[in-house]
Amino acid sequence: MKDILKLGLILAAFSVVSCVSLALVNSITAPRIAALKLSGSAAAMKQIFPEAAKFEAVEAVALEQGGDVTFRSVSLAKTEDDTLLGAVVEAEGPTYDRAAILVGVDTSFAVKGTSILELSDSPGFGQRAKEGGYMDQYNGKTPSDAFVVGDDIVAISGASISSKGIAAILKAAVSEAQTVIEENSK
Repeated sequence: MKDILKLGLILAAFSVVSCVSLALVNSITAPRIAALKLSGSAAAMKQIFPEAAKFEAVEAVALEQGGDVTFRSVSLAKTEDDTLLGAVVEAEGPTYDRAAILVGVDTSFAVKGTSILELSDSPGFGQRAKEGGYMDQYNGKTPSDAFVVGDDIVAISGASISSKGIAAILKAAVSEAQTVIEENSK
């Protein structure tokens, strides 16, 4: 009986030390990981709007829409003299798995550029959205465009679910950007 109690206490001690160690490592690395993600988003925003001197975060407007698209952040791209260049929306939604996409929309409500921040779809299929200029077909699209695969969007061969998901995310992001630009142009 003493041996079982002794082994139980040793196991409990190892468990406590492991939990404390993991919590300590997490508390040290979490801010660094968040900063790296933020710097990645900032670099992508600067690629979409190279002429912007600053990006001001705004509170996202909750749009009534079907689907599971959520907006992580919305920022206004501005010049040094506060001239509005457009909006950058970081949107996340379902594809074959999930994707987070940064979408830049200029003041004429046209897509200026996109950047895939995260894409957890199947390698070889959905991951091909990052390759070969697939996302370039969205440049110039406006809220009045359909964003429908097979209509005005070319699908990734063998990854129609990913293609439809990306199109839905971009359609929602462009609508959100239009609303934010209209509200901040007054």
